[in-house]
Amino acid sequence: MYNPPAEASPSAAVYAPRPKKVKQDDVIFITTQLAVMIDTGVPLTEALDSIADQTDHTGVKAMISDISNQVKAGVEFSAALEAYPKAFGKLFVALMKASEASGTMGEMLIRGSDYMQQERETRKRVLGAMIYPVCMLSFCMLVVVALLIFVLPRFEKIYAGKDAILPAPTRFLLGLSNSLVTYWPLILGVLAVVIGGGVYYFRTSGGRLIADKLRLTLPLFGGMYRKASLARSLRTMATMVSTGVSMLDGLLITAQSSGNLLYEKLWLDLCDSVKEGSSLSDELAKCDLVPRTITQMISAGERTGRLGDVMVRIAVFCEDDLKVAVKTITTMIEPVMIIVMGLLVGGIAMALLLPVFSVSKIMAK
Repeated sequence: MYNPPAEASPSAAVYAPRPKKVKQDDVIFITTQLAVMIDTGVPLTEALDSIADQTDHTGVKAMISDISNQVKAGVEFSAALEAYPKAFGKLFVALMKASEASGTMGEMLIRGSDYMQQERETRKRVLGAMIYPVCMLSFCMLVVVALLIFVLPRFEKIYAGKDAILPAPTRFLLGLSNSLVTYWPLILGVLAVVIGGGVYYFRTSGGRLIADKLRLTLPLFGGMYRKASLARSLRTMATMVSTGVSMLDGLLITAQSSGNLLYEKLWLDLCDSVKEGSSLSDELAKCDLVPRTITQMISAGERTGRLGDVMVRIAVFCEDDLKVAVKTITTMIEPVMIIVMGLLVGGIAMALLLPVFSVSKIMAK
């Protein structure tokens, strides 16, 4: 039986370098390199030791060395991977269990690496589509706050004693500026409490459910999030089915990797229905989260006995559809953000100039 290494002494722990965090890119590199070595006939433990010796990443070295020691002690490779759930997800562990039963570890490692690469690309596309509008909105808010704090107080001195002739937009902006300058510690405190409370709430199960519902219904971005969750789910399911993993295990792992509680509930409900003898396509047809065209393709795959191949094609189709959605959003978001910034900054400028027009009209009369 494998015994984990004894804990280091307190003095050694002080001077020992802290292992770096293992990222998804590191895991993809490990699995790709391991797949090549296994395919060329290198024994698993030798391949693991070679990867651990060649890397300078302290976190990877410690993790791979521990996995290698467990395998040498008689622990199955998939069981050793389960000790690192943040690095190797349940899907990858399930693939390794299937490979141990079928003797196709090299092929399964390649499939796992391909899956993680596709998952990384999907995540990057969604994040890339969100970074630009978030940065633009943040910059716009900073400009507005700077105008309210540094520019408007100068106009307040000019317009002092003329409240009767000041238009309502100008009085509102001057009042807002005065409040920001006078009560900024209180405002920062309230913002900190609201943001902290919001972060805490959205980490709870109820808050996560509301956040996931909002993501799918957001104007402009809702369709992208829906396609991203669907592409991630179908890619996971395709990988599971095409590698021989049982349908029930595949549905459970798909639910855990969907990235959205609504889709997670969908796949868990499907798992319960399949246990009772229902077909996958019949249950999907009752759900609005999956387009009917995809349901029809899955139904065709079930009838012809080629569900694995069909699921792979559907996953590729959904990922291509997500690419188009992200490109469309990034194309549309730039003019929208320019219009929003123009309205905000232009509105402030007009509010400051309105009193000049009012005074001109009074003098003309």
